[in-house]
Amino acid sequence: MSELLKKGDSYKSFNVLNVFEIPDYHSTAFHLRHTKTGLEVFHLLNDDPENLFAFAFRTPNTKANGLAHIIEHSVLCGSEKYPLKDPFVIMSNQSVKTYLNAMTYSDKTVYPASSIAKADYFNLMSVYGDAVFFPRLNKEIFMQEAHRLEIDENGNPSIQGVVYNEMKGSYSSFESVAADISLASLLKGSIYEKDSGGDPLEIPTVTYEEFLDFHKTWYRPDNCFVFLHGNIPTTEQLDFLQENFLTRLEKKFPDIDLSDSARKNRIDDFIKLVTPQKISEPIEVYAEGPSGDGEESNTVLVNWMVGRSENALSATEKIVLTGILCNHDGSPLQKALIESGLGEDLAPQNGLFGSIYTTVLTIGLRGVKKGNERKVEELVLETLKNLLEKGISKKDIESTLATLEFSHREIKRGHGPFAISLMARPIYGWLYGDGLENQIRMRSHLEQVHKKIESDPDYIPNLLKKLILENKARSLVVVTPSKNYVEKREAAEKERIAELLKHKSVQEIKDELDSLHAFQQVEDDASCLPHLRPEDFITKGKPVMNRSNIEIDSVAGSDGSKIPFLKNLENTNGIIYFDLAFPADILSPSDYPLLPAFADCVTECGWGKLDWAHAAEETALHTGGIGVNLLTMEGPNTENAKKLAGKYNWVKRDWVIFRMSMIEEETENALALFKGCLSETDFSDEKRIQDIITESRNDFESSVVPDGHIFVSNRILCQNSRKTAVDEIWNGISQYLTLKKLADTPVSSTIKEFRRIFKLIKEGGAIIHATAEESSFKKLAEHLPAFASELKLRAPQNPKKSEDSDFFALTEIAGTEGKIPNAEAFVTSSQVGYAAECIPASRYEDANSYSEEVCTHWLSNNLLWEKIRTIGGAYGAFCNAEPMSGLLLFATYRDPAAFDSCQVFENCIKEACEYDFSDEDVTCAVMGCYSHFIQPQSPKGRGSSALTRLLYGITDEDRERKILGILNTSSSDLKNAFKRLYSLLSDEKMEKSKKKAIICGKKMISESGFAGKIIALSL
Repeated sequence: MSELLKKGDSYKSFNVLNVFEIPDYHSTAFHLRHTKTGLEVFHLLNDDPENLFAFAFRTPNTKANGLAHIIEHSVLCGSEKYPLKDPFVIMSNQSVKTYLNAMTYSDKTVYPASSIAKADYFNLMSVYGDAVFFPRLNKEIFMQEAHRLEIDENGNPSIQGVVYNEMKGSYSSFESVAADISLASLLKGSIYEKDSGGDPLEIPTVTYEEFLDFHKTWYRPDNCFVFLHGNIPTTEQLDFLQENFLTRLEKKFPDIDLSDSARKNRIDDFIKLVTPQKISEPIEVYAEGPSGDGEESNTVLVNWMVGRSENALSATEKIVLTGILCNHDGSPLQKALIESGLGEDLAPQNGLFGSIYTTVLTIGLRGVKKGNERKVEELVLETLKNLLEKGISKKDIESTLATLEFSHREIKRGHGPFAISLMARPIYGWLYGDGLENQIRMRSHLEQVHKKIESDPDYIPNLLKKLILENKARSLVVVTPSKNYVEKREAAEKERIAELLKHKSVQEIKDELDSLHAFQQVEDDASCLPHLRPEDFITKGKPVMNRSNIEIDSVAGSDGSKIPFLKNLENTNGIIYFDLAFPADILSPSDYPLLPAFADCVTECGWGKLDWAHAAEETALHTGGIGVNLLTMEGPNTENAKKLAGKYNWVKRDWVIFRMSMIEEETENALALFKGCLSETDFSDEKRIQDIITESRNDFESSVVPDGHIFVSNRILCQNSRKTAVDEIWNGISQYLTLKKLADTPVSSTIKEFRRIFKLIKEGGAIIHATAEESSFKKLAEHLPAFASELKLRAPQNPKKSEDSDFFALTEIAGTEGKIPNAEAFVTSSQVGYAAECIPASRYEDANSYSEEVCTHWLSNNLLWEKIRTIGGAYGAFCNAEPMSGLLLFATYRDPAAFDSCQVFENCIKEACEYDFSDEDVTCAVMGCYSHFIQPQSPKGRGSSALTRLLYGITDEDRERKILGILNTSSSDLKNAFKRLYSLLSDEKMEKSKKKAIICGKKMISESGFAGKIIALSL
């Protein structure tokens, strides 16, 4: 029926506003409006079996009190049809979803979800639609998600709340604070001047009445845009929307003015809120951000308000211009900043911010010494003026267009479905009343820009003048790390608490908390939530699962050996993903800490006759990128894994993987570049090497607070096995300390080590892997023999012998020793904490590991969510099985009580032992756990996963056995698994396997009475 809908038609209570083709995405677009409520629907109908929906609302907030963010959390805490405390997390527990999220932006809130199962998809839509339109929004939900006063056993008051603690974590990150200040500098007088997520000092000012009023004002059907993507017919989805929501909404909102003039007035009123004041002269902003105990230097950002991107062509023009200036390190503006010596590295805030009404371009440096701030702005302006006067390099233009062409051709999947990226532009068009047909960027828009460049030599220079050089809407923003930043905010928080206490007695606070705790402890009956069953995903005794498709071939080595050539045949849209992997374990353990810095430098410092800037330019022109990944292995001990390891000496090894992507037409040029990088890199550019190491150190440093849960997780695992130790050495706090040391070491000695390492790994042999189409493999076959011969490649050599203890020693970090073993606390400037603990569990080859996977999923979505997030106020808590290591991992995120959370985790395991699991409970947990194993992947992702599994020694047969074991988990299996875990947890013999780590601020650690090792991190 969808195919029969035409522009101007009516379908039941919907008017068809437009129908048009989007050939680049093999989709037909249907734009409809509901005649009785004003709700709009935009469906990209195609053959994608992964269907996605998203409810989007305009949600402007003129204050920094986080109301839009609080509502986003709160609507998912129960609704009319699903009167549960946490239907969102229950669906996460039991759905086979492929994506489930909710996002508060600066001016909108979006609720997307997706699934590959139609029934599950509509289950998710039923829960989400009911949540956004018919939420409960009890006072207790407001207190839980927004803010509340609590008084501890010593009589000390504090402010708690999930959103409140989430944003305290955000305000503990210097980079996040700097980004907000930079954007706000140009957007005075608009809602973008305020933090839509909420300033923790302002969140406690929100009243319950304002909370209710905000939802009533903005969560209306005439302010809602429903984006749909996938193969479920449009009419079937419209019928579902009508039956489940719209009929009820017609009764809830009987008096909506649906005239064109009323609709225009609503958009005009919204535009007033998002339109910033005009800026006639450049402005300067000086501000502070959080800092640790390290050396303080500034982040300096130059920003331009570059105007509206009201259609895809306008957006493409800005993207092309920005790419010409900053596409890669060799691009003119980026290169000038890097070489200037005015800062340590490029600011992570750099780029085009185009998701709001007025697009903003940011360029700047991090690590700028005091006194050099204006010099950064002067350099940026001078570089741009020189470009205008002397002309823009043709190669800079061509490499930018090549990069954008590659990006457009590539079938991508990041942290969710490709449809997530597609929905941004239609929502943008609806949001600001710009129309939808010309919103989605396509190859034709890039071709239009390309033709304008070819036909008009002044086209790009005129864009440069108009958008940047002659544009007075510019700001210079200087953000200085301050050791007093957190102290000032903590003092202001105390003042806010004192003010709140003036209006509420201790007894009133206790009464409210009693009411909240009673609400939180009510047991939900989740039977009202629909779900699928395991048998729906088992056919002829085999589970539905992603299977590996990899062929083991070979290429002749220069010494007559057979180099493994691992091939994944995929529909890649003409792109070749090419990997050349060298074994890292031919090195000594003492070399391992240097490998991440080596990997960062080896493809970025130039080779042969190409300096680093020209190498970057050629790489952008002929490839989709060249880079290096490190991979460490700890495979299972299944019979299949043993057979693979016995047959191939490259299974269960550590790898330095050089990776390149290219379009088939560029195979010869790309391989020549790749060969040059591998044979001619000599690390001779000392300044470039130093810059890259400094940038890597800064990136690590700025990630510790926002990604604290990852760092504490690495710490607690690092003494368990060789593999987990290497993970910490390469990716953990140990690596940050290595980079910090390297940045202060004479670069000449580092270069000497890099040259030695490069020589050794190339002598250690290699394997080749490619993911491509049949025609691309034929093209590769023409070039690979010469490629292997000229690089003197050979089959992988055997690893160098080493002891696990050698790697464990490299993870040791000095600190103030405490009385408690196996417990570490890292002190930073964070206002919230991150905790992790690991306990013994079953290994991959043990059938008990199947039910333990279900245990961790159930814990994450039930007891841990309830105890640590809902009651404790942390932003997140999760539990994962680590079957390769034989461990169970627990961690928290932005946690106000990090030192208590590990005990809560242990109590949850004990409580789960006494839980009376029904068959329905287990079915729900099994389905949610199973969803992780059927996530769709891009062609690149499928190829990469197949390679990784083979290198680990994981076969489809073993994976099938595991997935069937999960799908067949019973209530007794689950209960026995929890009893087994608790027994291991309580066993004194296993005490050494239990480890804890926390990252937090000085205040939290001083109040905790922590008796383990304390390590100060100077960030």
